[in-house]
Amino acid sequence: MRAILFCSLLLAASAAQAADLAVTVMDRNGKPLADAVVLVDSGVQGLRPAPVLEATIAQEKLRFVPTVTVVGLGAKINFSNLDSWDHHIILGLMGAGGVYVDPGLNTQMRLAGRIGSKPPASDSKVLSQPGAYLLGCHIHGSMRGHIYVADTPWAKLGGEDGKALLQGLPEGPARVRIWHPDQLVDGTPTAVQVAATGTAVTITTQIVPARRKRPAGDPYFGG
Repeated sequence: MRAILFCSLLLAASAAQAADLAVTVMDRNGKPLADAVVLVDSGVQGLRPAPVLEATIAQEKLRFVPTVTVVGLGAKINFSNLDSWDHHIILGLMGAGGVYVDPGLNTQMRLAGRIGSKPPASDSKVLSQPGAYLLGCHIHGSMRGHIYVADTPWAKLGGEDGKALLQGLPEGPARVRIWHPDQLVDGTPTAVQVAATGTAVTITTQIVPARRKRPAGDPYFGG
């Protein structure tokens, strides 16, 4: 009976420590910043959520879908070509200014176009280094996507409204980092105090999102 009571107290204590953090990310002009990756670091003792260790990125209508993917260290990324034409995927760590850090270390894979109702061509890659990765295609230069491998269990992709909800954080001090495909330099982390009742914070960045242009030969732009 004492053991059961002790375990119940531990569970209650863990539950009491878990809290939510709602983050709204704004661009330099004070507008919601879509596709922002929100990362939260906390040194407070407590349970940690399990990281995302597998994701699928499709090549569809000359796009990477989803455009931005957030996973944890050691995640397996599956690529699947749903188009009827070939794609030559380039995958590598991304540096400042949206370029590959070292093109010589990039992973490249060619996926044949899908034929009728047959299963699509696919391949996979395990990413064991944290940070931002850039996706491109040799055959279709307009194709561009991103993967962010997080070094924290609290990582979430914000929506079109710039909002992301991070759950299961321990109460106490934490810091919030923002990453975005269009940033030129890393921003300064924002210190927050996570309360048991939940905390909301708005972070205004210096990021100016790039205006999308219709790529040449892309009949699906805007669809």
